[in-house]
Amino acid sequence: MAKTTATVRMYKGLLGDCFLIRLKSGQSVSHILIDCGILQNIPGDKAKMQAVAADIVAETGGRLDLLVVTHEHHDHISGFAHAKAVFLEGGLKIDNLWMAWTEKEGDPQADALNLKFNKAKQAVAMAVDRASALAAAGVPGADDIVGGLEAFIGPVDPPGGVLGAAERLTGKVVMRKLKEVTRGGGGKVEFLEPGDVKVTPGAANLKAYVLGPPRTEKRLYHDLPSHHPGKEKETYLDRFSAANQLLSAAEGAWEDGEPERPFAPRHGLTPERVQAGSRPGHEREEIEQDVDWLKTTYYAAPNWRRVDAEWLGMAGALALKLDSDTNNTSLVLAFEAPGGEVLLFAADAQVGNWLSWHDQTYGPAATAAADLLSRTVFYKVGHHCSHNATLRKDGLELMTSPDLVAMIPVVESIAREQGTKGWNMPFPPLLERLLEKTKGRVLRGDQPTDESVFKKKRVRTGPADLWVEYDALV
Repeated sequence: MAKTTATVRMYKGLLGDCFLIRLKSGQSVSHILIDCGILQNIPGDKAKMQAVAADIVAETGGRLDLLVVTHEHHDHISGFAHAKAVFLEGGLKIDNLWMAWTEKEGDPQADALNLKFNKAKQAVAMAVDRASALAAAGVPGADDIVGGLEAFIGPVDPPGGVLGAAERLTGKVVMRKLKEVTRGGGGKVEFLEPGDVKVTPGAANLKAYVLGPPRTEKRLYHDLPSHHPGKEKETYLDRFSAANQLLSAAEGAWEDGEPERPFAPRHGLTPERVQAGSRPGHEREEIEQDVDWLKTTYYAAPNWRRVDAEWLGMAGALALKLDSDTNNTSLVLAFEAPGGEVLLFAADAQVGNWLSWHDQTYGPAATAAADLLSRTVFYKVGHHCSHNATLRKDGLELMTSPDLVAMIPVVESIAREQGTKGWNMPFPPLLERLLEKTKGRVLRGDQPTDESVFKKKRVRTGPADLWVEYDALV
């Protein structure tokens, strides 16, 4: 029986995940693509992803044995929209599509989860719109809110999910269209469960262990490391009640002609009505004194005394929590070679997802996650090497193979510019430990590769630094 080899190609400069795996067994070749995305607002993002898509078509001959989409985040799926002629309109044939159980329509838990996430996305998007309008009007603090939020959201579905004739390629729409184009081309769509053991389709294949995402909500919503022994860290925000509050404030849950608010309607005046000097159902003389007071005392006061944007403050915490919760729905796969070596693709799995891998065993042999980690020779580092996407004791420290190599899809200079304080990617202590564990064999999406630390001829770099690839199984 011919030995199966595997080469992993990472597309560079994206601050997003896009990995093409080439499997060979004798003369047989199979191709697996895991995600295809770039962080939004990176200059030239569309052209870059179209170049990536063209390379994928050239490398695969226009056919994928397997497409794996790990979760609905812009930096993992935006390439499908930027190069829609290739991915969404039949330019590339997809024989098989794997997604997590969270994307299965009609699954009660998945439907409830997506409903909650969609409401939170809409709330954050509305907060950005309102903050932008306030910033344009010179309201203090609004610029900071916009800058802190816009990196977290891609195109968002409108309330109620009603799409017009000019359908936007939101995350939800991209995920749906990938299913449709796969099925339309005669391909198969599968939704994987934690604990599943599969065999990758194609002439050359590997065994695939489905580690996450978990079904247990306690694990799904556990994003951050615990700070107290034996106790899980509590979150600082109920993301869904915050979503309700933001949507209510932004859209208006109208009662008696007034938006929902903590005060009785007779005490409330919007800035527009102050300027107009009127309120529906009331004569001007009834509110003239209040209007004059607001104009002369509040709106004429120094900007620092105004609180117009303060209600949007909860949106930042909501966006952060939604971002982590979506990451925690990542489909995590451990590919096992016939010789026992493991290639681990952790997507953006957060703490609870990692912990859940140890909640079950896998297959008839009752394989443990710790066993798979001990045999891991290739690790796609979670969430661009962020602080809470690689566990220590139950994760990286279990990866004891002397042949361990890591790939990090990161662009540090861009990460440092995001939000109001920058993103700490790669997280220095984690990067330092990865370099120690791998003896320097870390491939990054933003740096040239020092091939001298790798075994001879196992690393190659593509034209114009478009990609770097590593022979993970030889």
